[in-house]
Amino acid sequence: MITSLFSRLSLVSGLSDHIFHTDQKNLHVRAEQLRTRLAVYPSLVLSQAVLECLFVLLFWSQAPHQLLLAWIAVFFALHAVEMIKWKLHRDELDTLQACRDLHERFTLFSLAAGLLWGAAAVGFYPSDIVYQSLLICVMLGLVAGAVTINHVHSPSLYGYMFGIMFQLIARVLFENDRLHWILAMMLITSAAVVVQAGRGLNKSFMLSLLQRFENLSLLQQLTAQKAEIEEARDLLEQRVQERTELLQLRNDEIVAIKDTTIMALSSLAETRDNETGNHLRRTQNYIRILAIHLRDHPRFVDFLTSANIEMLYKLAPLHDIGKVGIPDLILRKPGQLTPEEFEIMKTHTLLGGNAISGAAGLTNVRNSPFLKAARQIAIGHHEKWDGSGYPFALCGDNISIPARLMALADVYDAMSSRRVYKSAMGHDEVAEAIINGKGKHFDPDVVDAFVEAISEFKEIAAKFRDDNLDAADWRAAA
Repeated sequence: MITSLFSRLSLVSGLSDHIFHTDQKNLHVRAEQLRTRLAVYPSLVLSQAVLECLFVLLFWSQAPHQLLLAWIAVFFALHAVEMIKWKLHRDELDTLQACRDLHERFTLFSLAAGLLWGAAAVGFYPSDIVYQSLLICVMLGLVAGAVTINHVHSPSLYGYMFGIMFQLIARVLFENDRLHWILAMMLITSAAVVVQAGRGLNKSFMLSLLQRFENLSLLQQLTAQKAEIEEARDLLEQRVQERTELLQLRNDEIVAIKDTTIMALSSLAETRDNETGNHLRRTQNYIRILAIHLRDHPRFVDFLTSANIEMLYKLAPLHDIGKVGIPDLILRKPGQLTPEEFEIMKTHTLLGGNAISGAAGLTNVRNSPFLKAARQIAIGHHEKWDGSGYPFALCGDNISIPARLMALADVYDAMSSRRVYKSAMGHDEVAEAIINGKGKHFDPDVVDAFVEAISEFKEIAAKFRDDNLDAADWRAAA
């Protein structure tokens, strides 16, 4: 009889697979859900057996004794099969097929139990309104209890509830009067509430389960890291030796960087001298002051370390190194340059950058941050924030940080210094021009830093002012 019953109930297994789909990706989660239900399964069956006995006693005076005994006998036979299956297969959750088989058994047993309780609601439905109410309360209590018991395995909850509520509602509607129609609607509403509550509990259980697996994964990672640390202790001597070698390579790099810089200056000096006087000293102090005021700004904090600030200070004098490649007729022209001459003048940025790159090629330090920043300053210090500068018309953050700082420092010095072809502008007038160039010529944040350091700029300009003007200073900031 039980075998025949399960043969009919197997028709619902396809639907339950959609609710509780199991594959290799979620196997560990599904196995844990089923394992949780297996742990409480004996107490679940025992509680059902006790409720069935109490139900028989409760309705002993309302239903034929033979039917009550037959009903509870079928239920006990079902429980016996359940417990045998549980004992035989409770440890078989290691494979995908084992999980699917156990899921199917849980679903079918729950549906069968629900159908048996529903059959009791139909077969033992009393004529006495008091016992009718009592019967309905019992069935609702069973369904409500199933929410807390079966929420870890949703198909069991839905199968159990369907088996009870479908038959109970049908039996109540069979009375076909207004009172029982209202009562049926209440039962349907209660069923919907139970389903929603079951889904909520299942969701909470799944979240806690997933969190548990995440914690286990973290524990495994920490354990692996601990093993790596212990292994590292055994290799400490080797690590120390490797670090020593890296430090030696770094020292060699520093020496090579210095040699590269000297080679760049020497190769250009063969053409002719770069600017002399205090222009270079002022601009390198300006760029350092700007960098110090920007070092804590979120946009600059990663680059403007103490080491990089000093690096910019040392590199600032190289910004116009390419001018040694500009013909004297243009570089030293006292009047205004023609458009053609200015185009030639603009090439000093590329000449300087290429000279630094070429000198780097003579050493083994091609990717040095020092040389990279030097090239960025030489090439990009005439780029403008709005993209109207040269040589590449870069705009915004596409302009390197060293070039953006150098741009403001160079312009400030050019405007505030005397040249043979112009007079020096006053400090306040220069400051106003730079502030007006915010977001156009200059990075807005760099201008803000200039405003903060404006008194320091004035002091540097006074300290390193040019008392005399010689021919080499003609176009220090063209």
